[in-house]
Amino acid sequence: MSKINILNITIDNLSLAQLLDEIKQGGFVVTPNADHLIQLQHDPEFFHVYRNADYVICDSQILIYISWFFGKKIREKISGSDFFPAFYWHYRNDPDIRIFLLGAGPGVALQAQKNINTKVGREMVVATYSPSYGFEKNEAECHEIIDLINATNANVLAVGLGAPKQEKWIYKYRPDLKGIKIFLAIGATIDFEAGVVPRAPRQLSETGLEWVYRLAREPRRLWRRYLLGIIPILSLILRQKLGIYRYKKPLGLLFHEAGLLTMHQVEILLAKQAKEPDQRFGELAIQHGWLEPKTVHFFLVELPRWLQKHYAHRLLDYLEVAGLLSHGQIEALRVEQQSDPRALEELAIERGWIKPKTVKFFQRVQDLANRPQINSFESVYFYKPSSN
Repeated sequence: MSKINILNITIDNLSLAQLLDEIKQGGFVVTPNADHLIQLQHDPEFFHVYRNADYVICDSQILIYISWFFGKKIREKISGSDFFPAFYWHYRNDPDIRIFLLGAGPGVALQAQKNINTKVGREMVVATYSPSYGFEKNEAECHEIIDLINATNANVLAVGLGAPKQEKWIYKYRPDLKGIKIFLAIGATIDFEAGVVPRAPRQLSETGLEWVYRLAREPRRLWRRYLLGIIPILSLILRQKLGIYRYKKPLGLLFHEAGLLTMHQVEILLAKQAKEPDQRFGELAIQHGWLEPKTVHFFLVELPRWLQKHYAHRLLDYLEVAGLLSHGQIEALRVEQQSDPRALEELAIERGWIKPKTVKFFQRVQDLANRPQINSFESVYFYKPSSN
């Protein structure tokens, strides 16, 4: 499967027919549009979700125009509102496909269920749930939803809550939904299927002007998204064209990559930082007792300096200076190594002093620092668009 990179979002360049054939094996589908690209520049949690999706499918004709500007060509626009009806129609005679609809207002998902099942001639949509406003912050309701889904025989979950709420919800609770193989983030599609919201005329959608139709229908809600988002995205696209675009990793994502914070911990700290913007992320992590001051200082000061100057250190040096292994622990490992010839980091993992993910992270850092032809600092601290 070929891929095209736009502002560091890697889009799977496949056709609708290919996606319909492949998706039965399972996966998490997200559908980026121009608004998503803007949100992904400043929402590290959303960015992390995108990088962990199984299928990233072009939702917008505008993205196709952007791909042309880069000398590439996205094969086909596959919006969620086009893909979902194509999906249930493609599998209408397959009893192994059973859908749960999550989203929309009271009664809307039920109406969508009736309409879809009538079209396909069987009970393909097995259940629905319309959550309360702000439910994603209510753990009790979220777990009720999980129990409800797990109690059905559904193996497809279609979530229509709007971005980035729907994508974040799927990513967070995907491990708990044991019977679901296919996860679809479909935006306003449930409203369309219920017939309560009309879609833009196909001519507007195919020319990239669907946003004009939506803006005309909901100007008070959407004017900021569409009109104020134009200049930033044009600037970012031009920077990528000139080869100077970089997406700097938020500190929380860097700690997550190093195995030092879970994404749930990152989310908690980001939410607190949103309420207390004067607080720095690292300071909040220290206050919660999740990271040591020495570790935060290392990632903010020492490691960037080492990488910029291509200081190549032993793996244990990184771990000790970062405060992840003490001098006493390292000495104890050396004593143990006299009777067990395995690498010290393997022994540290076995003792539970450090995580395998952390060791892999610093092995990569060590490798980059040993390759002077590579900008190792950017490789660790930035996501850079690939050449594909």
